[in-house]
Amino acid sequence: MPRQSSAKQQMITAARRLFRERGYLGTSVADILAESGAPRGSVYFHFPGGKEELAAEVAIAHTADLIALINRLTDRESSASAVLAGFVAHFRDQIAASDYREGCPVAPIVLETASTTPRLAAVTRRGFQDLIATMSARLAEKGLQPENAQELATLAVTGMEGALVVSRALQDPQPFEALTARLTEAAESCGARKVVGAGQAA
Repeated sequence: MPRQSSAKQQMITAARRLFRERGYLGTSVADILAESGAPRGSVYFHFPGGKEELAAEVAIAHTADLIALINRLTDRESSASAVLAGFVAHFRDQIAASDYREGCPVAPIVLETASTTPRLAAVTRRGFQDLIATMSARLAEKGLQPENAQELATLAVTGMEGALVVSRALQDPQPFEALTARLTEAAESCGARKVVGAGQAA
């Protein structure tokens, strides 16, 4: 039996994986408990709002992880096009590793609850806003003009979500390859400079 201190995180991790594969409505609290190994009573102890509160925590955790990914890519790569390519590659590799069974954990929360659950609608909306804002800021650091950075950040996030769906349906990574080609072409055509050091541009 997991320690009480770890049960909450284990349930978030389990719910996140199950939402990827089965969706929000297709995942029960019993499924999450079975996946996480958490004691039954821990659900309402850690999540007084039940499954809805747990889903909100899943969305928050997912957004935080993707923002961290974007920041790592920005630190590692020297151009906006490379940041975009790395972002798309992350999801391509992730879905392929699951044998095309696991998509985005947040998409089903949006699709299945947005019209009926204001709290989840607000959390997921803020998550996508923060994700796009972070990508836009990091692309601007790599030399894109703010308006171009905002547009490409929006396209990257939108395209990623679409590619996850189509790639899963086709059982093929090609949608990600097409998305990468278009995003990197667009970034390069915007004239983003190659950053060679803090405050320096090639």
